[in-house]
Amino acid sequence: MYRQAGGDADPNPAPHPAPPRRRSRLKRFIAAAVGASLAAASLLLTGTAPAHAATTVHTYAPTGVGGGTTASPDVPSTKYQVQVAGTPVQAVKYTANRNNFDIARFASDSRTPTITVTLPSTTIDTVNVYPARYYPAGSVSVSADKHTLTFRMSAAAKLNQAIVMVNGDSTNAAGQPYLAVINDPLEGAGQRPDTTSAPDGSGVNLGTGVLNFQEFAAKYLAAHPNSEAQNAPAAQTSSMAGKSVNGTAIPAGQQTSAGSLVSASTVNVRYPKVRTMAAGDVTYALKAAIDTIKANPTALNTLYFPNGTYVSSGLLINGLDGSKLKGGKLKVYTDEGALLKNRIQAYMEAFEPAVGIINSRNIEFDGRGVFDGNGVANYNAGSSGDRHDANSSQHQGGVMVMHSSDITFDDTYVRDSKQWNYETHGAKRVRFNNIKALTPYGQPWIDGTNFASGQDIAANGVFTLGNDDAFASGHYNPSDGFTPLAPGVWNNFKLGTSTPDIQGYVDAAGAHDTVADALGFDNYHWDHEDTKNISVSNTLNWSVGAGNAIRIGLPGYGYRTNSYTFDNFNSVSPSAGGITMGHAPNRDPNMSVVVKNSSIDNSRFINKGPVGVSNGDATKTITAEQQAIYGYAPNPDGSGTTYTYSRSPIGTFKMDNVWFSRQPTGSSSLSGITDATLNNLHVAGQLVQYTSQFPLTTSGIGTLTTTYTDANGQTKNVKPGTLTNGDTWVGAWTGDQTKNSSSDLTLITRNTGVGLMGEQYTTGSGDGKLSYLQFPLNSLTRAPSQATLHLTYVGHRYSTVPSTDTDQLLVQPVSDTTCTGGGTSCPVTTMTWQNRPSFTATTSSVAKSATFTLGSTLVPEGGGAHQGNAIDGRDITVDITAFVQNAYAANQSTLLLAVGNAGGTNHELRFVSSEGAAGSGKLTNGTAEMAPGVTVTP
Repeated sequence: MYRQAGGDADPNPAPHPAPPRRRSRLKRFIAAAVGASLAAASLLLTGTAPAHAATTVHTYAPTGVGGGTTASPDVPSTKYQVQVAGTPVQAVKYTANRNNFDIARFASDSRTPTITVTLPSTTIDTVNVYPARYYPAGSVSVSADKHTLTFRMSAAAKLNQAIVMVNGDSTNAAGQPYLAVINDPLEGAGQRPDTTSAPDGSGVNLGTGVLNFQEFAAKYLAAHPNSEAQNAPAAQTSSMAGKSVNGTAIPAGQQTSAGSLVSASTVNVRYPKVRTMAAGDVTYALKAAIDTIKANPTALNTLYFPNGTYVSSGLLINGLDGSKLKGGKLKVYTDEGALLKNRIQAYMEAFEPAVGIINSRNIEFDGRGVFDGNGVANYNAGSSGDRHDANSSQHQGGVMVMHSSDITFDDTYVRDSKQWNYETHGAKRVRFNNIKALTPYGQPWIDGTNFASGQDIAANGVFTLGNDDAFASGHYNPSDGFTPLAPGVWNNFKLGTSTPDIQGYVDAAGAHDTVADALGFDNYHWDHEDTKNISVSNTLNWSVGAGNAIRIGLPGYGYRTNSYTFDNFNSVSPSAGGITMGHAPNRDPNMSVVVKNSSIDNSRFINKGPVGVSNGDATKTITAEQQAIYGYAPNPDGSGTTYTYSRSPIGTFKMDNVWFSRQPTGSSSLSGITDATLNNLHVAGQLVQYTSQFPLTTSGIGTLTTTYTDANGQTKNVKPGTLTNGDTWVGAWTGDQTKNSSSDLTLITRNTGVGLMGEQYTTGSGDGKLSYLQFPLNSLTRAPSQATLHLTYVGHRYSTVPSTDTDQLLVQPVSDTTCTGGGTSCPVTTMTWQNRPSFTATTSSVAKSATFTLGSTLVPEGGGAHQGNAIDGRDITVDITAFVQNAYAANQSTLLLAVGNAGGTNHELRFVSSEGAAGSGKLTNGTAEMAPGVTVTP
């Protein structure tokens, strides 16, 4: 016999009680919900099949089918047919609020399987696979009929996921639903518990230590039906009785209203009214199961969910010390077909996350089941759920770890979260491994991971779809907008006016107190310690239409934050910003942030820079009242009196091998830092070698180190100056006169002899060629004392020309609004010989390089790519100081240069273009350092 948990189940659907203590979030909004279900027979059955190249592919069981449930809520994709190394894998629609994504999830023993996707009803015009850094042009092939695409998952990405966008891109402009491919590792043999049923059918196997919840719940609900167990809250004296709030006196002895049970279909239910529980709701059974494990610590240590559907208020584990159990920890295991789905919550102010770990320690989650927060339906106040404004409801998320330690999540899959997908508050030593959180809907407050506060938190392998920050930290006490003392709550009930709704107010206070008593802390004390040692690695995140890639908000509650490391962090489609840090004053001079080997898609906010980091406001004052009541950091001297602190510089900020998808049109600032390092940044596919390429400005930095690694593996300082942002060559030959060559891999010059640079040639049989290069000047803060143009010499055309022949470059500034033929627009991207900048070169108007020999490297005739050609490699320089100084004085944002050669019989010269130096189609022997550039001396 096992020892049953003592006492009746809690009649109110609130979290498991813990020692009481009391006390909310920014404005939130509501979106509509659409539900769907389909028979499981329409989905692939589970199985493991050997596939191409000995790859083993495991397809998952239908979600939610088992234990009497015969139909899965998952709807097969009508757009995508997916094969993994030859094995069919069913893609599933995610349609709770629009169909932004279909999901194809499987497990395999390969990190680089071949993915084949057929779209029977869609013609494939473009394909983008993300993170784009690891899937460049050419990594995806498309069939001749334009209905099938094939790619191999990238080994370099070190990710278990990829996002496929057909006829759309990361600007979220078109192409939905996108396809997410999730390639889990095969589950380890030791992860699955012994699932032998208990001999007595109770679900409690003392021999194996496993509580089979499906069996346990069936027995429990038969003995304790919800219709008998559920009671409405009783009236009780309000915690605010006898107090004055915003000038309104709450009478002594004021009680909350007596509660009542209302229909489950009622919308906008406010405490103390409570929705009637469904007969199969396992909320009470879950509490009883956890209590049973607690009551049998030497025999039980595993809570097991077989395939099937479990509807409840969420899996809440409160006050459990796993170290006291057999084996030293509680294990929670979900079979791959298990679906733990949140009900429509008991009432508007309830606290019912999908998973809540509170006041607990030593717990491990394993298994490939699904936790479904049912967030869209819960927050559809029009037809199924409640409003969720910050001043009338609790903050609640997908997985919440609060005031707990030594918690591990392996392979945990969460979807349709109410708010933040994964979050920590006052947590210590928490590990998230290969976790997923898929809420790809336009719901408010859907962060990917938000480690609001905590210490020694590590996430390795994260895939999230949401609608806010991909990662955030420092947002202390996100539910502080819903407390008895919050102004928004007063205003809801008109306190301080001549017509206050005192009863409504004390009922709202009662709703808050019910949760606070259950958690053991109020809404002002979710986050109550410094935050440090946060590590996030190997992640892929996407946002519908909001948020930053990384947002570290220095907490206004006065606590310290320190030591954040991001490694292989990949964010797609954030719309607010890239790496953002600031707000309250930084309190810790040792604060460090390191971002390395990462990529941020900034295609949706190119009007500002992708990095905005500061050490916050100058000062902050924290009053004695804020410390005593509102959860603010205590006075360091222990007195509890009002104190003021000033900001400290951020100790270390480092970006190393970080990739940004586009060069922004605006910039943002990096400031207030003692030691900042920017190494091997990539912007728009180009290695940052010149200061103008940085997508940010800097100020207030003690030591700034900016470096890159050249093609020989040598570390070099980023050069003051600018890289070309557009280059082309134009040709006078009949076949070249209407051709734009801005995508060619080389630049060409050849002097016809008509004009100093051959620029005056108009018609005839001449084969003259000129090159044009444009350079941005917006990074200059003053006119330079020296400016030098750098072009990398490739070689010349004719073998009949001696290698000892010499030539020199001629350079003249020109305008793309004064064009040949009288035109007023001839930009680099459309420039041709017939429509190019019109100019007259003279010996006094041009700048000249030193003479150089043509050398022995030959380049064949014609434009073309000449991709595999040898490269001479010499750096040909021209002093263009006067040109840059004049352009700066004239407030020009760009400088356009015409480049030709002085001439010589059959002297046709080639130089590396920007396209030839970098990118997937560059010159084979080209390197990033060979791109045209201008160096400057301040």
